[in-house]
Amino acid sequence: MAELFPYSLRKNQKEIMQEITDALTQRKQFAFESGTGSGKTICVLAAALTFALENNKKIIYTTRTNAQQQQVILELRAIKKKAKDKRIYGVGMQGRGNMCLLAREDPEIQNGSSEELSKFCSHQKKLAVSGKSKGCSYYRSYLGDKDRVETIMAWAQKHIPTAEEFIDACEKQKICPYEINKLIVHDALVVVIPYVYVFDKAIRIKLFDWLSISEEDVILVVDEAHNLPDYLRELFSAELSIWMLNSCLLEADHFGNPSLADGRVTVAAFCKELIDVVNDLRDTYVYGMLEGGIRRINHEKNDALIPSHELEIELLSRLKITSKTLKDIVSDLLAYGEKIQEYKQKDGKLPRSYLHKLGLFLGFWITIELDQYIKLVLDAGEGKNPRVEAYCLDPSIGTDILKQVHCSIHMSGTLEPLDEYRDSLNLPLETRLAVYQSPFPPENRKIFFVRDVTTRYDELMKDKTIMPQMWRHVSGICNTFKKNTMVFFPSFNTLSMFRKNGHFAEIQRCLYVEEQHMSQSELMELVTDFKSCGDGNGDGAALFSVMGGRISEGMDFPAEQLEIAVIIGIPYPKPTARQRGLQNYYDQKFGKGWEYTVQGPAARKILQAIGRLIRNENDRGVAVILDKRAPRFHQYIKDMRESRDLLSDISSFMKQ
Repeated sequence: MAELFPYSLRKNQKEIMQEITDALTQRKQFAFESGTGSGKTICVLAAALTFALENNKKIIYTTRTNAQQQQVILELRAIKKKAKDKRIYGVGMQGRGNMCLLAREDPEIQNGSSEELSKFCSHQKKLAVSGKSKGCSYYRSYLGDKDRVETIMAWAQKHIPTAEEFIDACEKQKICPYEINKLIVHDALVVVIPYVYVFDKAIRIKLFDWLSISEEDVILVVDEAHNLPDYLRELFSAELSIWMLNSCLLEADHFGNPSLADGRVTVAAFCKELIDVVNDLRDTYVYGMLEGGIRRINHEKNDALIPSHELEIELLSRLKITSKTLKDIVSDLLAYGEKIQEYKQKDGKLPRSYLHKLGLFLGFWITIELDQYIKLVLDAGEGKNPRVEAYCLDPSIGTDILKQVHCSIHMSGTLEPLDEYRDSLNLPLETRLAVYQSPFPPENRKIFFVRDVTTRYDELMKDKTIMPQMWRHVSGICNTFKKNTMVFFPSFNTLSMFRKNGHFAEIQRCLYVEEQHMSQSELMELVTDFKSCGDGNGDGAALFSVMGGRISEGMDFPAEQLEIAVIIGIPYPKPTARQRGLQNYYDQKFGKGWEYTVQGPAARKILQAIGRLIRNENDRGVAVILDKRAPRFHQYIKDMRESRDLLSDISSFMKQ
């Protein structure tokens, strides 16, 4: 390991690498927490590469988002530079939608599903093979210029580019980056990819075909692992909205309106009946509206559990059909949808069919295992786009791959409680679990909480002085200290409430506010402006964001780019029907519903926000939790203490 590690060792790094080596040697899963900036990535790469080189293994390094790949590639470059070993070679790979150069020219293609993009690409390649002027021009270049392909591959092996750098290089050469990447992963020792390549079985099969290896030859790394359970729940869930059903109607109107199930019902009539069923389920279960009654809107409730077979029963009753006929309808929808896909494909368009999606959803809905799912109806789009959802409660249904690989290593800066993570993914009880304390001087960070405010709903309704007092704390900190300050709200709704009250105008310096639907480029521009304003005027700037969002989890603010973090309230999940269903499931399975689905996730969000402050040994910062319930999290934040005079305590720390 020492031969590959390119930096001076920090506290805990030797221990982390040894633990990883032991796990790899013994073929034990390993899950660990080590704080932000502690060097987890380089430790995992150095230890795993050493083992991989000695034992003829490959490393698949998975990340939640494309943006998180960059740090892995940069660390791999540092290792290669020190070791000067040609075998150390890695590549970052993204989804087809990000890598396809045709998609860069067409937003519809860029937003296609993996299945749609695969079909589109396959058709374009067939056309390219059949004629010089047909199909994808980038694929034609790939087929017709072997020298250019070999030049790019040699460049990639030498320089280990990020995925973005690789795509840009291929675009300049007018050649397909996706196809060349498939060649490169075959030879690469490290492949850095989004979660979906490993945890979506259909995509994983293709990946292992490109790699030409078996699962037991793989060391699997899961970065930002605290995201994995929720990611898997979403991956294996499915929903059907009124918007999608209206799209089905438009599709039927455009391509024809055939009969289903030997003439029992037309496509349009079936979709219209299904729209009525979804609306009625929303009215009955979310709003408690009885037939002929008045809808009783409850602004605090927008979802509800529905009986397991209620949707099917309503369809059978209203259409006067049997369950067998419903299955025939599903088959006909799939067949008709495939014809639409073929038509669009021949027309050079993305082969998308909403009727095909409807068939897939209904087929899934009527066959899922109900002990691992709940069925919900949700109101959305201000009442205009309700939907039904089959929500996956058990993320472990997607973790078979973890048992098939040589070893999996799971890491995060906020993974506690580790037993919850292990149990949620059904990792073996003998999985190695470890928490490493921060390697940075403890005196460089202070965490305070106050007892005079809370975001607990019942108390806010009873005591109207709490919110003004909360804002006095926020404005006092922002206006007193000329330091870059971030204020983390529990949700965009809470942030919006303070804004509507006119409070933001009271902040007497540069103020930046994250918006809920900002694009990634807009968000990056906002953060850059925040850093620049704070550096440029000497007075610091303020940035208002949310806990659990893109800023609180994945962005760095070293040195004076961030010195104060204010956390408004405790980010407990909203008590929706979905959340209650999840909590009940974990109560029944582990007897720890509250701990695993409420307390643990809230603790992670708080720690992620605090983690923005300290990135190296020289950083200093102070965090403030504005909620009297903060002591409940003492097991996660052991250095937290109460403040009776916030401004004075912060000032004392800043003067040290």
